[in-house]
Amino acid sequence: MGRALGLVLLAVLGACSPLYGYRSTAGHVGLLWHRRSIAKTIADPSTSPVRRERLRLVLDARRFAVERLALSPSRDYATWTPVDGAVTWLVYACLTTSLKPISFLGYPYKGHFRREWAEREAAAWTKKGFDAAVVPAAAYNTPLPVADPLPSSALDFAPGELAELLIHEFMHGTVNTRDQTFNEALASWAGERGAKLFLIERFGNASLELTQWQVDLARAETRAVLFDELARKLEAHYRAGGSGREKIFAASGLAGPLNNAVVASRRVYRGEPALFDALHAKGGSDWKKTIAALKGLNRRAPWPALRAAVLARLP
Repeated sequence: MGRALGLVLLAVLGACSPLYGYRSTAGHVGLLWHRRSIAKTIADPSTSPVRRERLRLVLDARRFAVERLALSPSRDYATWTPVDGAVTWLVYACLTTSLKPISFLGYPYKGHFRREWAEREAAAWTKKGFDAAVVPAAAYNTPLPVADPLPSSALDFAPGELAELLIHEFMHGTVNTRDQTFNEALASWAGERGAKLFLIERFGNASLELTQWQVDLARAETRAVLFDELARKLEAHYRAGGSGREKIFAASGLAGPLNNAVVASRRVYRGEPALFDALHAKGGSDWKKTIAALKGLNRRAPWPALRAAVLARLP
């Protein structure tokens, strides 16, 4: 699904509808039921060479995340489970005059294990007069004591994208604030920066794997800049009380159906990467220092705390 990765927080299902809780629990249990050990699959003589190499890459990226990036050790993604396509589908909803997504128990989206369920909910929000969007997610990370398996569909990713996904999810298990937009933006930043270092170490500075990932990243960055500009124009338009926004969407240079929920879904993962870069540089690009600084931020208001940390003088 590209670079946007989702999180299904099953720990809060008790506050959701019984049907949603049942479906989500059943979906997650199904993934756990069919999971297989990555180490055992690698050792299995019947495993194809391509699958074996990609699974080795997963283990290497997990180890790199902990040993080189100082992310918290985790049992997640030491297993894999068969999945065809996206592992879950995220529903975003916004007012037609705002880019702030509706909160689902503190989260800016709501996950479903089947696309038709997500589209049905999005249609219900649209019928109520909201903007809605359905976004596929390649993986998710839960706070449950049972380790999450890696969806097999992620094994078709290019090495850089697979490493980025794993580092993204490991960051979720390392730094977790009460602001989910901060959490996603941070994980996206760590995934991108960490994947580059991983590819250089494993394949080399002149490798095809690194070049391919950098080309894909540049293409994604170009699209992200267009979404940033669109968001700025929409916010100014809404603040001024302007009516109608079709011309703004049409002039954005972005293809596909556009609405506030689509824009909001992109912003959740974007955040302000320059702030994270500044904090990282302030500590000499030492990942241990950066992680320690991130863990020390105010969990209730991490964005203001991050800005203050960047501006504060070094001791």
